[in-house]
Amino acid sequence: MSLSIHPQEFALLRRHIESQCGISLGDDKAYLVESRLSPLVHQAGCSSFGEFYRKLQSGSQVTGLREAVLDAIVTSETLWFRDRQPFRILENTLLPSLKQEIDAGRRERIAIWSAACATGQEPYSIAMIVLDFFVRRGCESDCTRVVRITATDVSKTSLDKAKQGCYSDTVMRRGMMPGYLHRYFKRDGNQWQIDRRISDMVSFQQYNLKESPPPTLGSFDLVFLRNAIIYFSDPFKKELFEKTAKLMSPRGHLFLGTGETISGYTDAFEMVEDPKGVYYRVRL
Repeated sequence: MSLSIHPQEFALLRRHIESQCGISLGDDKAYLVESRLSPLVHQAGCSSFGEFYRKLQSGSQVTGLREAVLDAIVTSETLWFRDRQPFRILENTLLPSLKQEIDAGRRERIAIWSAACATGQEPYSIAMIVLDFFVRRGCESDCTRVVRITATDVSKTSLDKAKQGCYSDTVMRRGMMPGYLHRYFKRDGNQWQIDRRISDMVSFQQYNLKESPPPTLGSFDLVFLRNAIIYFSDPFKKELFEKTAKLMSPRGHLFLGTGETISGYTDAFEMVEDPKGVYYRVRL
């Protein structure tokens, strides 16, 4: 049976989604909610989106229903080395400086957070850049000792895929560079399996950016919060930037997606201009 969402039902579900994960859906997104949630409405045994909303609000007798809604709504679209510039800045500007501090005894570790990591391409891309950097300097063992990469996402489904580190030919064609493919992946049937040296560098956690950070998250020197805030409401952007700054070390660096900005949302960061792009630094 085909289901149509009424304006009042869309308004209720839109408000529920924003309260749960911060995603703000415009007036023109009723079709998206209708198409993505219709299967869940049927699976929950509901005859309308209104009944489905009431079940969501009651705590639901359907296990994981609220999580399933977020899985359906959250965009997991991603690719390898997306936009390239942040990875070039990491490789050519930030890692040399951080390694110099380690060699001088001024720091003990490099902690990196890939927030909203989807199916893992971003944190694994970061890990490949970092491992390459240390290998070229003849100190691969230092990499595993001092570098910690934490990757989080609200979607358990996306995280489960990320943890497997196994990707199809179609996925591998989206941004992957030949050098990295041959160094860090092995063909396994019609899939590509990532090298254990890379997967062991990344720790995955389920974390909803709308919630308070768990103690297990830790603090970070570098944060990749990219191509996520475009989906959030302005009040939540302000809240998230302030929360992120508190999770970062003094003078820690933040990367946003192309077209994303902190301007008008927070004073916790200052802009850093680099020939390869723009990023942000925690103000002292």
